[in-house]
Amino acid sequence: MKGKRSTLILSLLALSFLSTCDGIQRPGEAVGYPPYRWREKIEVVMPPNAPYISQQFTGPFAERQGGHLGIDMWEEIGTPILAAAAGQVVKSYHEPMYGHQIVIRHGVDETGQPITTIYKHLDTRLVEEGAVVARGQQIGTMGDTGLLGALVHLHFEVRKTERHKGDIAYDPHLFWADGIGRVTCFDPARAYETERFVITYPVRCR
Repeated sequence: MKGKRSTLILSLLALSFLSTCDGIQRPGEAVGYPPYRWREKIEVVMPPNAPYISQQFTGPFAERQGGHLGIDMWEEIGTPILAAAAGQVVKSYHEPMYGHQIVIRHGVDETGQPITTIYKHLDTRLVEEGAVVARGQQIGTMGDTGLLGALVHLHFEVRKTERHKGDIAYDPHLFWADGIGRVTCFDPARAYETERFVITYPVRCR
């Protein structure tokens, strides 16, 4: 059992490394979806000042390749991590695989489904369970904590709790404030719509 677990960890780390190609941080760029993407690929448009996306969402165990339930973003260790939308912190903790993590509940979306965002591999956590946070508020710093955090990055997820299905991960690119696939950096001077759930980039743009 331990041997299988070690092999799985090494495989995931190798996938993470390969997905970043040369490992160079390139603001304004994003790696493409892998060929085994489980649904249609989304055209991703990056602002020139947004930190590099090194791995895309593939869904759970896509075509037996091992699923990736969020997107990974690269920046320097200690870079501010921001709340992608207003909400309440329901978890702020550390565990061995994904290190320091924060989970924020954002109420329900326009269809009435509870929705949360998750932030993993943080170097530090700046909010505790129960805290109410605003969109764009700093909640932590980027790190490499946890066994799957060998490279400095943020693993970011959007999840809905669906009736009869439970907790389901969705591609974050579906929820940007500027539209599907249009990555949106947080702007403190902007008024964001409230009729539907929208997110802004959870890593501070340059």
